[in-house]
Amino acid sequence: MVMFLFLLNCLVFLILITAGILLTVFRKEILIERRITGQFGSFDTKKTNRQNIKGKQIDNFFSRVLGPSWIYIRKKVIKTMSKGTMKELEKRVRDAGRPFQLTAVDFRVAQISLGIYVFLSSIFFIFLFTFNIFSSLIVATALGGIAFIVPSFYLDYKKKKRIRLIEKNMSDFFDMVTLSIEAGMGLEQAISNVCRQTKGPISEEFLVTLEDMKLGKSRREAFFALRNRVPSDHFQSIITSIIQASELGIGMGNLMRSLTQRIREHQREKIREKGMKAPVKMLFPMVFFIFPSLFIVILGPLAVDFLVNGLF
Repeated sequence: MVMFLFLLNCLVFLILITAGILLTVFRKEILIERRITGQFGSFDTKKTNRQNIKGKQIDNFFSRVLGPSWIYIRKKVIKTMSKGTMKELEKRVRDAGRPFQLTAVDFRVAQISLGIYVFLSSIFFIFLFTFNIFSSLIVATALGGIAFIVPSFYLDYKKKKRIRLIEKNMSDFFDMVTLSIEAGMGLEQAISNVCRQTKGPISEEFLVTLEDMKLGKSRREAFFALRNRVPSDHFQSIITSIIQASELGIGMGNLMRSLTQRIREHQREKIREKGMKAPVKMLFPMVFFIFPSLFIVILGPLAVDFLVNGLF
């Protein structure tokens, strides 16, 4: 009976944790749907009315049960995190492109929730097969720790992927900016025009920069903030050149033309570097896969003959 109550409590806790994670992931869509419904209302049909009633019931469940729980957990996590840890984690989340629109606190709550979820799930399923609570606790603790660390690796992966996308799209983006400037547009207008026509992390970062300038920041301050937000050395050098040219009064058309040439030359150097690394990377498959196969084909018949007929 005690074990049954324990498993029942674990199941209820897992359901609540899963609902909290889903609420965090789909929070943006839920907020958009609420704003649309509040602004335009609903159609007068029975189907829509039933959907609205169900939606209100779901909203009431989220707002009454999960909402206060999530806020309580966030407050506890904020109290336990130091300012330095929060600042460092916020920078990591920002460098990764802020996946799922998470803040540093939300990311840490998701880490803790995932670790607890995997820990309790592992205890439940391992105990069902082994009926050994000690081994279940050991394995579940290890799996819970791994689950807590996995989101950090996910952030590092997203950061590297984002940097690669930015460096890959830099040449095309600045080419379009150069053409717009040579057509008679100013720098901000050209960047805004290109951002509307393209998608990706580089366009998102420049849109944030333009918004900062609309809110009162100078071009120098906004571009310095842009340079600090994007953890790419090559991109930061390009932004530094734009800031210096803007302060010295150098023509943006000629500057952007030279910058695009520099970007393409940097990309060619990257390709040459990857080509030079290819023979070294091919060495490991040859040693571990190709050479053993060749040895089996060449020496296999000799080994069979030796086993059958002997050495002489």
